[in-house]
Amino acid sequence: MQESATRRGGVHWTVLYVLYSGAMIGLICLLFLLRAGRSELLRYVGWVLFAISAVLGWLPILTFRRHGHVAGGKSYMHTTAIVTSGLYAIVRHPQYLASDFLAAAVMCISQHWAVFLTGGIAIAINHVTMTKADRDLVGKFGQPYREYMRRVPQWNLLIGFSRWWRQRTA
Repeated sequence: MQESATRRGGVHWTVLYVLYSGAMIGLICLLFLLRAGRSELLRYVGWVLFAISAVLGWLPILTFRRHGHVAGGKSYMHTTAIVTSGLYAIVRHPQYLASDFLAAAVMCISQHWAVFLTGGIAIAINHVTMTKADRDLVGKFGQPYREYMRRVPQWNLLIGFSRWWRQRTA
């Protein structure tokens, strides 16, 4: 029996997406409903994180289109090849990481306990989703994806950049 597209590894993707979307919508609403936090430095850090989030969120779309062997007319998510270039040479899930940066940005800008709680929930759900995505990609691509997982960290930019730089300069 073939597994449903919305059910992978015993957990519904739909449930994760609904919970995550709810937390992120809550974060954005709280950002507009609450006053900005008192620390000007944290607010600036938040806006820098917001900008990084935008880059990490949009650049992978272009990378998948260029290197993912996506059929014409299909979404960038319908890649038929493992993409290991660009941001994907540094972290396996730059778009999920973008979501973490967005949540952290809102936390830094708002500096409110309700935002920290909601952001923490969003980040936790996001990391569960990343792990499930890895399992699905191992199912789709097999051993080559396992090897990619050994070379490239799931989300840690510092480790990923360090490995990428050492490999490039070796």
